[in-house]
Amino acid sequence: MKRIGSFLVAAALIAGTVGCAQPAAFCNLTVANTEGGEATSPGEGTSTYDAGEVVNLIAVAENGYRFANWAGDVGTITNVNAAATSITMYGDYSITANFVAVYDLTISSSVGGNVTTPGEGTFAYDEGTLVNLAADPDEGYQFVNWTGNVHTIADVNAVSITITMNDDYSVIANFEAIPLAQYTLTISSTEGGSVTTPGQGTFRYAAGAVIDLVTESEEGYKFFTWTGDIETMAAFNASSSTAHNQPPMHFSITMLGNYTITAHFIVRWAYPDMIGPGL
Repeated sequence: MKRIGSFLVAAALIAGTVGCAQPAAFCNLTVANTEGGEATSPGEGTSTYDAGEVVNLIAVAENGYRFANWAGDVGTITNVNAAATSITMYGDYSITANFVAVYDLTISSSVGGNVTTPGEGTFAYDEGTLVNLAADPDEGYQFVNWTGNVHTIADVNAVSITITMNDDYSVIANFEAIPLAQYTLTISSTEGGSVTTPGQGTFRYAAGAVIDLVTESEEGYKFFTWTGDIETMAAFNASSSTAHNQPPMHFSITMLGNYTITAHFIVRWAYPDMIGPGL
């Protein structure tokens, strides 16, 4: 009898509770849960079981939460990360079913690119998770910014960012077409006429654009020449005709830089030696 008693005491010491491990003894299991769900089996509170009895554990999460793990006296729980598992009663145990909030991150993009990390669509993350996002513009486009629920994003103008999931969020990656290089064309004229197409003043055009120019002279004057940045200018019917009514003169200029040009007019029948380089 002493040998049997010594064995039972030793077994009880290994288990952690002498009295509960003895034959015909009873063990108490106290179950609690955090916000977001409950332990439906055996239920919250304290229940009594025979020493060595295997007790099924089941935890059920509420909407917007997921089961995380069992904590506390979990040495005899089969799988602390499983919502449905079991515990073997070798002592008085106190355990807690832990739940964690889960939030949705909905990601989309405008025309001109996409979100490559983690992708586009709706993804679920635990509360507090740091999620990396990366935007990739298409050819001919550039990334602009992130909009939507962006208050946890450090820099909304960065292509690669991190968002902290403290709620359900929806974010959009915005892209825009890369503007073509543009140049300015400043047009003026002397007394006696004007540039009717495109007009007089400063205009902005895409690089390489071919711009039509039309000059019209006033009565008693005629078009004579252009001066300024005229290296890329071409003439169509720009003769310095001395006819009584000079028709509108047509030219073009190719925009390869910022240009300033002036249309010169002279009194009909006058022939100055030089006004400037002409066409």
